[in-house]
Amino acid sequence: MIKTLQRFQRLLGSRSEATTDTQVLDEWADTRGHRLKRVRHGDGRVVEFEWEGRRGRLEWGPSKRAYIPQWELRVCIEAGLPQHLEMLLMSRSLAQRLDSQAYQTLVQDHQTGIDATLPEEVRWLSMLERVPVPSTVAGYVMLSSSPPHAQRWLDGDLLSRVSRAAHNWLGNDAPLVLMTLRGRIYLRTEAMVPEQAMLDGACHLAEAAAASARQLMTKASAVSTRGPSAGRLVHVSPLDEPSVMEIPMDSDMMALGMPSRIGPHTDIAF
Repeated sequence: MIKTLQRFQRLLGSRSEATTDTQVLDEWADTRGHRLKRVRHGDGRVVEFEWEGRRGRLEWGPSKRAYIPQWELRVCIEAGLPQHLEMLLMSRSLAQRLDSQAYQTLVQDHQTGIDATLPEEVRWLSMLERVPVPSTVAGYVMLSSSPPHAQRWLDGDLLSRVSRAAHNWLGNDAPLVLMTLRGRIYLRTEAMVPEQAMLDGACHLAEAAAASARQLMTKASAVSTRGPSAGRLVHVSPLDEPSVMEIPMDSDMMALGMPSRIGPHTDIAF
């Protein structure tokens, strides 16, 4: 009887903590004027917002990645980027851990290729080119199918926000994944408790990534469509570079467990 009562008390305590956590997110969404959606099955929250007239989505719930234990925060922005522009910024400690695990798997299972069932961000560690990063973000690694674009992407406000994230809201050892995939911006990090500083920081970082990527493509389009002679226009794609390639994506539907197209009445089961 006593053990049963103790288990019941623990359950009540867990529910109380979870309720408090979701209240923080609910209040944050209401204060920011975002649309809150409760998850029908399971735990977590979905918040829809707009950025520059484009749809954004923030999710907090149980982790969908093995490299993030327990709970995580996910952000997706429909940025309207080229489908084959692939850029990835990842915490260096996380990248090293995933590299080590991938190598051990190859050795133990005698594999000769990359496991196609792995998430894109994990496969990219072995497929994309490493891109040098400034000393202010030495705690991260960057990879891309087009290193010149990635170097210009990680600049200005985005560089500043990434360098400040660990001190302001992210934490020194917290895993962070920021990437462009299928025209969208994705962010993923561990979040046991959805504090307001983290919610603001994650959204602002994803928005800065989207803004920088769109600015990058706008400049690239303006330069690449003009030929060597002044006033002479040529038809050249801003991504027509030898290092650009389109990688087949055959893992889960979206890198963050999100639907391929975010519709006005789409729910996500965490």
